[in-house]
Amino acid sequence: MFGWFLSLVPESIFILIYYIMLSVGIVLYIASKLVAWIPMMGQYKLPAELVGVVLLVVGAYFYGGHGVQSAWLDRVAELEAKVKIAEEKSQQVNTVIETKIVTKVKVIKENVYVNREIIKEVAGKQLDAQCTLPKSTVSLHDSASRNEVPERAAATDGTPSGVEASRLLDRVVENYGACHENAEKLRMWQEWYKEQKKIFESVK
Repeated sequence: MFGWFLSLVPESIFILIYYIMLSVGIVLYIASKLVAWIPMMGQYKLPAELVGVVLLVVGAYFYGGHGVQSAWLDRVAELEAKVKIAEEKSQQVNTVIETKIVTKVKVIKENVYVNREIIKEVAGKQLDAQCTLPKSTVSLHDSASRNEVPERAAATDGTPSGVEASRLLDRVVENYGACHENAEKLRMWQEWYKEQKKIFESVK
């Protein structure tokens, strides 16, 4: 509560108080040296000297502490200003990276779509007319998609699977597209990290 009250007092008031304490301290200390030669005033020599020294010490202490605090507050204000600028730059980088990701992923998805349409309309029909997938191929594909190894019998079963070869080719094209999409996102994340690191390392 008291600290909150002090925060409302203008800084100039505290500086004025420090100067008054220092001035009074100097005056009392000098006066304590002079009263020794003035009749009837010698009795005030010691109290004036003690009070003068105390005021000088306390005033100098608080004045020095205030100077250090002011320096730190200025430094904090400077860093806050730099952080604000860094945050604005960071947001700009976020926007640029996000735009790049959206643009590149859009191109990848468009290419995947076109390739799958070609499979559906031409290449798939040609492949199905010339190729029959054995069960071993389907088993290996399904096991690989789960990061597993198929059983020996399934891996060597050469009987027809009834699965069209065009479906396998279509899935391969789709998976390649997902792979390129993830790789592009990773590259953009690395670029984002480098840019953000550069921005916030400049705040010193």
